Amino acid sequence: MASLHNPVELQRRPAAVFKPVREKRAFEEVADRVREMLENGELQVGDRLPPERELSKQLGVSRAALREALRTLENGGLLELRPGKLGGAFVADARPLAISENMSDLLRQGGISLAHLTEARAWIEEVVVRVACERAEEADFAALEENVRLAEKLFSEGQMMEKLHINIEFHNVLAAASKNPVLVMMTQTLGNVMRSFARRLGAETTRSVVRSRTRFIELLRARNADAAVKEMHEHLRSIQKVYMQFARAQGIYQLAVPAAPSLVAKSILEVNEGEARSTTAPAAKTPAKKLAAPRKRVA
Repeated sequence: MASLHNPVELQRRPAAVFKPVREKRAFEEVADRVREMLENGELQVGDRLPPERELSKQLGVSRAALREALRTLENGGLLELRPGKLGGAFVADARPLAISENMSDLLRQGGISLAHLTEARAWIEEVVVRVACERAEEADFAALEENVRLAEKLFSEGQMMEKLHINIEFHNVLAAASKNPVLVMMTQTLGNVMRSFARRLGAETTRSVVRSRTRFIELLRARNADAAVKEMHEHLRSIQKVYMQFARAQGIYQLAVPAAPSLVAKSILEVNEGEARSTTAPAAKTPAKKLAAPRKRVA
């Protein structure tokens, strides 16, 4: 038996073998360079990157590596690739859809359940409501009331899925009243993920949401944050209950079992792949920015 006092006798495991560290691939270096230029202000929203041939020459990389980098940045929401003669690679405005697509992937893999989503929405919504109670202006109240009016109109016309989208948009309008772009982005992201659930399960068909929204706006106008938060939380819990009932009606019983989110996600998620992006936006007139070639690493 090996002795603790005699290291020579100790039984040893084979020494770990470390593989050489591989330098970043060219497209990763290019993507990092664009991110750096965004951070230091050399590139700004709306800027158009140089044409592919010129850009690959500036960076000293192949056009294939450049294309892969541009696709990576587009998937991350940093760039928008527009086709056509007036197209090209443009620095995109904050695109919550990119984040929600990643969250939708988590739904597919079982990383998020409807309970997780509702809980997160309730937490973030409370912050949004409290800030909006302080900062909302008359234009914000009018926008919220117009949203409710449109939802009621769609309900009376029997356009339930259209009403669903307007109901989700209500949260985005409310977030805008906070005057905080980060809260707006987070709200839009969670709303987009919620659409993934609702698209599969269907829309609720009662006037309860309209009634709740009417009460909520009155509380918001009165700057009664505590009561407004309570009204919003009750609404979110009610909506979760409705969708769980829809799921059971479709035989998706796992929805209520948080221990099996992967089963839940696979059953109820229908991700809208490749949301249509506008191709009619005019090309930016700002001068093209020159990108420096990736730094060479010193051995």
